[in-house]
Amino acid sequence: EIIFERLYAQGARHVCLEIANGPNGYNAWGGNLPMQNLVDDYQMANGKSITDASSGFDPQNPYKNRDPRFYATILYNGASYRSNDIETFIPGGKDSKDGPSNWNTSKTGYYLKKFMNDALPINNPWDVAGTQPWIYMRYAEVLLNYAEAQNEASGPDASVYSAVNSIRKRAGMPDLPVGLTQATMRQSIIAERRVELAFEEFRYYDVRRWKIADQTENVPAYGVEVDKSGNLVTYKQKIALDGRKFSQQNYWLPIPRAEIQASNNKLQQNAGY
Repeated sequence: EIIFERLYAQGARHVCLEIANGPNGYNAWGGNLPMQNLVDDYQMANGKSITDASSGFDPQNPYKNRDPRFYATILYNGASYRSNDIETFIPGGKDSKDGPSNWNTSKTGYYLKKFMNDALPINNPWDVAGTQPWIYMRYAEVLLNYAEAQNEASGPDASVYSAVNSIRKRAGMPDLPVGLTQATMRQSIIAERRVELAFEEFRYYDVRRWKIADQTENVPAYGVEVDKSGNLVTYKQKIALDGRKFSQQNYWLPIPRAEIQASNNKLQQNAGY
């Protein structure tokens, strides 16, 4: 699977992933936080979107029967973590604003699970050596790159289906539906990259090269508020961060003024700058 990687330096200490991203209930810092926007993009285990009325999605049991990659990537209320359950509910949840170090509590109601090594200490990592490499390229990305390029060149032929379905099958998901058009296959590949490569430093660049950032980044960052009253737990969407803005000009960088002057003004500044 791994094609290019950077190995953890032998003898190095200061393993920070766990304390930087773990829940505040473990006195960690809650750094990289999944948003509800991402959570909603994980399909049900039957391959249907949660917006499909026939998918079986239950808004009051929202984490049941989801894409297995959801459970491998995101810590949610009730998820198992270090032999305990995540408690983002209020009042009283140890991983909520009512827990310890509440200035580090998740603003979205979720924590990151991907990359986390439960075997490493989370509270005092400063003298612990890590072993996990950072992966620059893996085979799943190659397959998705191929599927995208081939779909754009020739449409959704058998090789495109094979590339995407091999990734889905490994994850425990059903194959894509047959009969997709080039446009619907494109959307399927976009969705597949979203969940397969989450937090692997692709999404920022993907939405810009697809020129959909003006759609995906002009909406609030949503989270979830989990309320508990006795044995009753309810889930409500909330805005975790508002005011995100992406303009058309942001698809390009400004050309430095010195370069324009050096060209005797033959270079034209990019629109919006």
